[in-house]
Amino acid sequence: MQNLLKRVRIIGDPVLKNKSNSLNFPADVPFIMNLVEDMRKTLDMAEGLGLAAPQVGESVRLFIATPDHLEELNGHVVFINPEIRPYGEMEKREEGCLSVPGIYEILSRPSRVELRAKDIHGNSFTLDVGGLAARLILHECDHLDGILFVEKLSPIKRKLLKGRLKKIKERGTV
Repeated sequence: MQNLLKRVRIIGDPVLKNKSNSLNFPADVPFIMNLVEDMRKTLDMAEGLGLAAPQVGESVRLFIATPDHLEELNGHVVFINPEIRPYGEMEKREEGCLSVPGIYEILSRPSRVELRAKDIHGNSFTLDVGGLAARLILHECDHLDGILFVEKLSPIKRKLLKGRLKKIKERGTV
């Protein structure tokens, strides 16, 4: 178990700051299949709700979600080359991240999101979701753009967390 958890990249790792590259069908299918399988195992062991490819060291536009917890996702668990349009009222809710272990903070995000993506077979699909599903999609898409949730906190909150974040960066593992 510890072996897989070490593979989750932690704040301070340069791969988490990169804007991810799009994947191509059918050329990238073997890579996608292997990556998704690896990410599923990692997410299962880490007990998270979602995981973006940069969090396991791959700068590609792909994230996965836990299949059993978010009915609004209509069974979709693999999101490739997602495009989003956030909308709705701003909603405050606590967030955490496998790449920022032990930090949980209230963050304001739009309450809904329209998403367009491809599944593992290259089929396009769309979703319009709210609540936790919307938050998960927004959080994971931020990863694909090289943004961690702690960067969206107020300057005062970031300053208060500075020491804890520095210790996490120095440790470098979960």
